[in-house]
Amino acid sequence: HSFVKAFSKRTRIGVRLRIFAGVEHLDAEKRTVLYRVAQESLTNVARHARASHVEVCIEKLSNAVHMQVKDNGRSFSVERMLHANKNNRLGLLGMRERVEMVGGRFGVESAPGQGTVVEVQIPFRKRHSADRTTRSDGA
Repeated sequence: HSFVKAFSKRTRIGVRLRIFAGVEHLDAEKRTVLYRVAQESLTNVARHARASHVEVCIEKLSNAVHMQVKDNGRSFSVERMLHANKNNRLGLLGMRERVEMVGGRFGVESAPGQGTVVEVQIPFRKRHSADRTTRSDGA
């Protein structure tokens, strides 16, 4: 909460923060990932979006936590940004990497006149590709 208040005061961009019950059950590592993605998203809004308002919503789903950071600023080409030179895309790639390291999903949408939406979904349990047990006896 304090980071969002300080961000709003420093940038004069209005922020609406909604956090629903149950999110606190996420382990510390995953909460840190959510915080870092929110932090980077808000930094990007301040640097690039020319937005006047941002909404951050964090809610618990049945087996995951979903976070959405949505601004009313100018849009950008997500595809072009992901293929831009390394220095111009580190923020997006870093966010994606952090989320994927804890088994989550990351997405960005941006459309003219509609601003940008960053979405993250992090499971309470990390998904493992080796979750299936293989038996050596052929059964």
